[in-house]
Order: sequence, then structure tokens, then C-alpha cells
Amino acid sequence: METTDREILIIRLWCNSSSAIWTWKRGCQTILRELMVEAQSIKSIFILLFLLLVCTLTSCRDQADEAATGFNEQSRHCLSCHQIELDQAHRLDCLTCHLPSDDPTGYPEEHDPVLATPAHPDQAQEICGPCHVQEIEMVAANNHYLLSGHISVVAEAFGNPIDITGDTLETGLSSYAEPETVDQLVQDLLVRRCLRCHVYDKGDDFSAVTHGVGCGACHLSFKDGRLASHIFMAQPDDLRCLSCHYGNHVGFDYYGFYEHDLNEEYRTPYLAETTKLRAYGVENHTLAPDVHQRAGLACIDCHRKDNVMGSRDNPSCSDCHLDQIDKIPAESPLQIEDDKVFYISSVTAEKLDVPQLQHPVHERHGDRFSCQSCHAQWTFNDSPTHLLRIDHEEFDDFYKLSLDGSSEVLRIISSHILDDGDLLEPFMTNKFTGEAIPGIWFRGFGERRWEQVLLEEDADGTVVTVRPILDLRLSWIDGDEAIRFDNLEPVDGLLRSLPYAPHTIGKAGLFYESRIRPHLIESGND
Repeated sequence: METTDREILIIRLWCNSSSAIWTWKRGCQTILRELMVEAQSIKSIFILLFLLLVCTLTSCRDQADEAATGFNEQSRHCLSCHQIELDQAHRLDCLTCHLPSDDPTGYPEEHDPVLATPAHPDQAQEICGPCHVQEIEMVAANNHYLLSGHISVVAEAFGNPIDITGDTLETGLSSYAEPETVDQLVQDLLVRRCLRCHVYDKGDDFSAVTHGVGCGACHLSFKDGRLASHIFMAQPDDLRCLSCHYGNHVGFDYYGFYEHDLNEEYRTPYLAETTKLRAYGVENHTLAPDVHQRAGLACIDCHRKDNVMGSRDNPSCSDCHLDQIDKIPAESPLQIEDDKVFYISSVTAEKLDVPQLQHPVHERHGDRFSCQSCHAQWTFNDSPTHLLRIDHEEFDDFYKLSLDGSSEVLRIISSHILDDGDLLEPFMTNKFTGEAIPGIWFRGFGERRWEQVLLEEDADGTVVTVRPILDLRLSWIDGDEAIRFDNLEPVDGLLRSLPYAPHTIGKAGLFYESRIRPHLIESGND
């Protein structure tokens, strides 16, 4: 009996695959079953059944082996250098993610170029997208990716608003070796100094700050500035959040952290070896942490996937703390037992009591004042913020600003002042492209305070907590030590203090009325 074209095709499907196991994993089983349905001869069915049996037996043996190691046969040679583990969802051939699509010829020999960071935004759509379609679409419009709330407010403060979208994120901002306008100076500041926490960049070289890029910024764990594990975390821990939300920004305050002043005499205690104390770039005070942190709530308990990755609004206090239990929406994660409200921590699985509104002041002033107006224990009040770009190498006058939260600044100034290694040129990188551009940006403050909680009315007339985050001063001294821009301030009439939600919540205490009284007097409700 002659072999038909269909039988030849079946045999080729088997023989041309790199291995029986890989064929099985890549969909061979489905192909064989479909062909079996259409088989025209007993011989075809016999061939199919035989191959299916062999494929099943080898797959079972290999699956048991993979369950113990986390790798398939094709990836084992990588382990001679890269000792890693994989999580259950990502037990793939290493080159599935790390081999560029334009070079699909197999394993690299002596480490031909591969994708070191497949989750980087430039290739996340191609590498992560096939399995995580919804997540990639969500993130592309999310503020963690766009940072529009950060970029646009600073640009607008200096008279040049920037409309940031996913398509214009890289092209809409540039770094400038020779800024000619205020707008170009602001863009250079944003791209080279401010966006160190963006998912395009791995962050500063401090032990608790260095993080992954793209999806890996949240879902890969780092320790002491290095990748700690290749296992992707479905639920990022608080350390991942703090690797970006640090240094007197919301998130750092959740743990009660507040940066020391930058001058060396303020950065106590004085030790011979201080780098271990600078996990976040600058030593910090330990103030009162947020009551939710003390209760055991992680960041993701409130900031869930549809908020952190999607477009859902930030959570509000009233999502959990209401005056009537029957107002709790059906989709809420809260649980009700015996007329009491509970929340199950996503991290510890601990059952936490959720107190509801009982004090009569909530009914009296709840519509007039934000919750933080009374319950914030302290706030970030750094003002004014001075940002100075210097292109020359005469750094003696700026030594006290060498430790200002930027590892680039610290390395360069240390090489000039402390003779710490080779003399480094004053260059900072574009955090999108990695290109080194002349000039380094210093940061300093007029004063740093936390004790007075600043309150102002927002556009709706609600009294809210604010911080002077736009009280900025920009300057530039070029390579010839000529002052090109001097102490630029935001445009006249712009609000320099913006509303924000301090994560320092606690009991209102005895003196909450003295805090809000000025606003009660203004409204005639004292």
C-alpha cells in the first residue's frame, strides 16, 4: 500500500519538530487530533495513534521532570551560567522571551545578543502581550506608565503644557545639551532628573531603589540592587512599590519615612560605613506610620489591579468607612458579620476590623472637609525646591548637595571631591534612551518640614490637604560657568500647592478642631 500525501504530512509534522516534547507543548496534540478526525485510511489512523502514544509517554515523563526543575529540556544549557527559578505560569523555553523576533535561529552561541529585559515597554507588546493582552492594554493608558500627572503639571507650571499619550511618551519629551528655551530646560529636567522611577529606567543604584523595567518594575523582586528572583509576583509586595514611591513622595510616608535634610551634619548617626543606611539614597527619619500599615494592610489591599494598572479612580476612605453598613456596594471586598465590617488582608489573610463612622463631627463637617484634613498626622512640606543644572566641573561649592537622592550625582561629585576612583565627566543619562547628555541636575530645598498640615480649598470648595510641590526654582550654569537661566519660577497666578492624599492617617486627636478652625471661621460655621 502506497503512502499518501496526508501520511507524509503527518510524518513530517513529527520529524521536523525539534523534539517530541516541544511539539507536544507547542500544540502537537491539537494538530494530531484534528488530522485524526480527517484521516482517510486505517494506516493514517495507526500512524497517528502511535505518535500520540509516544508523545504522551514522553510528555508525562518530561512534565514530571519539569515540575521538579521548572525548566524544559531546551533551556537546560542556559542554567550553566544562569541559576534561576521560574514560576508555574512562566515555565517556558528561555528563548521564548529572551530571543529577539528578528533572529529566531535557535540558541545563542557564546551569548549572541538576546533580550536582557523582555518586559521593557519597547517590546512588552510583543513578548508579554500574546499572553497578557488585557494587562498590556490597561497599562498603556495608566498613569504608572504615562506619568501624565507628573509630567503635565510641571510643564504647565512653566507655561508649556504637554499632552502625554502612549504614542508621544518617548517622542514628546527630549533631553537637551544646549537648552534654548524654558520649555527645553523643563523637558531636560524631567527626562534626566525626575523620571528615574519610570518603567523605562531601572532606577538609581541604591539597594532598595533599583527595580526592573516595564512589567518587571512591579512583578520582579530585587534585593540589594540586584534581581533576587526570576519568579514573577502576581501580587507585588510593598518593597516593589517603595522602589519608586520613596523620598518624600506618597508611599514613603505610609511607613512613616521622611528624608533627612541633605547636608551631612543632619544625616545622623555618624558611622564609618553609611551606605547601608542609604537604601533609598538619603537617610530618613522614622515618624508615625499610617494606621492602615500598622494594621497589616499592604499597598495592593487598597490599590488594586484596576487602579494600579487600569483607569479606575484612586480608592477613597468612604469605600470602606461608611456611616451605614447597608451602603457597602455588592462588589466591595468587605465582609459583614454580626453587623460588623471586616476586611481580609491579601497578604497575611488576617481578618481586620473596619471601623465605621460614629463621631457626630463626621455628619457636621464631613461634606466640607476631606478625611485627611483631620486624620493626617503629618505631611510633606518641602519648599521651595531648587533644581540646578551645572555643566562645568567646579563642584567645590556644591559638595553638600552630593547626596541628594541621585546616584549619578553622588558618583560624579565623589570622583571630583573625594578622589573616589576615576574622574567622571558631568553627564546624566536620558532615562528613556540611556543617552548621556552634558550637565548634572542638583536638588535642594529652602526648608523641609512635616509638623504643620497645610489645608486649602480645592476647586469644589472642599478643604483638603496640600503640599507645595510646584514651588520650584530652576537654574542652569553652562560649561563656561555662565548663568544661562537663573532662579526661574512657575508662571504668575499658578497654584504652587496641590491637593494630595498623605498616607499618614491616624486618630484625629485632641487638636483637630484647631487645625480646621480657620476654615470654619471663613465659612461662618464656627
